[in-house]
Amino acid sequence: MNTNEDVTLSRQQESCKQCGQCCVNGGAALHGPDLGLIQSGRIPQSNLITLRKGEMAHNPVVGKVQPLEQELVKLKGTGKQWNCCYFDIGSTGCSLYEHRPLACRVLQCWDPEKILDMVNRDTLTRRDIIGEDDPLWPLIVEHDGTFPCPDFLSLPDLAAGEPNVSKQDLQNIVNGDLRFRDKVSKEHSLKVSDELFYFGRPLFQLLQPFGIRVSESPFGLELHWPREIKLP
Repeated sequence: MNTNEDVTLSRQQESCKQCGQCCVNGGAALHGPDLGLIQSGRIPQSNLITLRKGEMAHNPVVGKVQPLEQELVKLKGTGKQWNCCYFDIGSTGCSLYEHRPLACRVLQCWDPEKILDMVNRDTLTRRDIIGEDDPLWPLIVEHDGTFPCPDFLSLPDLAAGEPNVSKQDLQNIVNGDLRFRDKVSKEHSLKVSDELFYFGRPLFQLLQPFGIRVSESPFGLELHWPREIKLP
């Protein structure tokens, strides 16, 4: 099907066909009105994942992957394709449909203007969800300050250079991030699903899409850099 045919069909469509295509593109970001779904337990924290400030993510407004300018909390994905955790592939249905988040209600694939207007507006953060009185809140603040996302846009220049202090510093931060998570998880009996909400994905996982491999050593993870890194 060519582009003109796609446009013609999209103009003819006026309602959701429940094809599930939006669900296989990852879980929705949560907004202010969705807080009640979390507080009521309809969406448990174990089904949420935090994308921290600086993490690389697709910006639908500009149509490319960029570092996030602000934190996002999203519905977690599952499987290799990172489908929304509430998406049933067999029936192409949503198990949360009657109580789905605002972004899912607003999304119209045939007319994306409304959903694009919502990008980065009134989005929920971890602080909105757990509050400052939660004993884990100080640890979230400490983690963000001690192990922030690296400057991913500088990775191509770093890869092109010889082994240097910056590469070693990044490796140290990667291992420090893992030690911090392990300590907190043991002290507070956190599951991996909880950890992904409280602290986001481990830094070494965020580096892997750039071709930076890791291996275990007696001193922790060792980063193996490709000769060249191309930004998405």
